[in-house]
Amino acid sequence: MSEILREIGMIARALDSISNIEFKEYDLTKGQYLYLVRICENPGIIQEKLAEMIKVDRTTAARAIKKLEMNGFIEKKDDLHNKKNKNLFPTEKGKNVYPFIKRENDYSDKVALEGFTQEEADTILKLVQRVRKNIETDWEYVKKETREIIDDIKERRMSVMMDIKKCTLEDVNHLQNISCKTFNETFKDQNSPENMKAYLEKAFTVEQLEKELSNTSSQFFFMYVNHEIAGYLKVNTDDAQSEEMGEEALEIERIYIGNSFQKRGLGKHLFNKAVEIATTLNKKKIWLGVWEKNKNAIAFYKKQGFVQTGSHSFYMGDEEQIDFIMVKTLL
Repeated sequence: MSEILREIGMIARALDSISNIEFKEYDLTKGQYLYLVRICENPGIIQEKLAEMIKVDRTTAARAIKKLEMNGFIEKKDDLHNKKNKNLFPTEKGKNVYPFIKRENDYSDKVALEGFTQEEADTILKLVQRVRKNIETDWEYVKKETREIIDDIKERRMSVMMDIKKCTLEDVNHLQNISCKTFNETFKDQNSPENMKAYLEKAFTVEQLEKELSNTSSQFFFMYVNHEIAGYLKVNTDDAQSEEMGEEALEIERIYIGNSFQKRGLGKHLFNKAVEIATTLNKKKIWLGVWEKNKNAIAFYKKQGFVQTGSHSFYMGDEEQIDFIMVKTLL
């Protein structure tokens, strides 16, 4: 499927290059002929509508329109119904060039569809129109340029390329690597090298991880992106929980994403996986411990509906640190 857009892109670039050469004698380059054609076919169109029709941003459209106006192909007139708008009309020069552009377009159509039956050509048109309508959905979102919407698009696109898989004992070496890597990336700048080394050598040995993987009340999950491990999740129930929270609770003990995969919405997917497990097991609440200095994580969990209910000690080497206990009640 990924080759389809490449083929369409190559066709578009080839035709654009041909047109730039053919129309150079009219001083119509860099796609300006596209704007002139739309204005000739839609006299009185406003700039915003023209940009939407060609699928470009307003700044790009404004530059092309200014160039066409300077070269005498189009003119602007006041909109009688909205003083903020300017209607775009072709000049006599623009009208005279339009038939030539149209003729070249018809010739390109003929070349491109050589050997196709009319039925095949009609089918291609319908299918390409469907592709265009699908792409327009994302384009409509992106052109609004709001951070929330763009993040949502990234998250949706990333979900196509990602996968979450449960770890087994056979994955212990991969689990050790991602555990050490993500823990070090997250906390190395806030802790001494000695304390970091002591913790890593204690918490993430193969023997310790094999023990945790063998515990039926604990589950580990890898987050894959393009078949590469991007992070992981560990959840505990019953006696595997690091605090006595009861049989109705599920603990998120670890949820880490590597630095190179940050800000893609992956942590939210792992969190949702934990909620899914808790719901499947009919748990009434989900909880976790967050280092009091990890402000980003605290803010994230508060946004997900967690509230702080207490705290407990956590030792990084010989240094005692405080974790906030945060709980979310499940409906």
